[in-house]
Amino acid sequence: MQATFRNCVSAEDYAQFTLYFVRNRQDFSVEFTLCDTLFHILDSINQAQIILIFDPMNTVIGWGHYRYINTQNQHDPAGEIVLVDSVIVSKEYRSTRMFATGLCYLVNQIARENTHVKLFQFRAQEQNVYLNRLYSKFAQVSGQDEGNYGMENIYSSEFQQLQSYLNRVNKGQI
Repeated sequence: MQATFRNCVSAEDYAQFTLYFVRNRQDFSVEFTLCDTLFHILDSINQAQIILIFDPMNTVIGWGHYRYINTQNQHDPAGEIVLVDSVIVSKEYRSTRMFATGLCYLVNQIARENTHVKLFQFRAQEQNVYLNRLYSKFAQVSGQDEGNYGMENIYSSEFQQLQSYLNRVNKGQI
């Protein structure tokens, strides 16, 4: 299934993000309440860059968001670390191809936005075997942290190494 990606820039984009997130919050975490979701949305809109994912009929099928931080884990629009807070894609659209396409879009977008980025980070709940196996293909566990819903592995990859890896994947070399 082909998908297109678009950065949130308008009030309509943010409304689509909000509606999709509220309706699909259980995909983010089965324990995520409506209140948790609304706080996460407010935090995301203020500090994160949000990308919407659309199907061929221009229906939102997912989103991802990331933010720039400094070495003290503080929000910094020119930070050298990009932290991917979360990504949700409707179950029927999840695939290795969708993941690879979305990750390429995300990395290329970050490269255009912030030439200072050196480190790409994201998290996965420790008990999520699938995500941990997937993420370990292109990043290393750099630590653990107690998240709101259990232990999370913190994955890190040097940004340029990730770009090189994705270029090789796109050329069929991996």
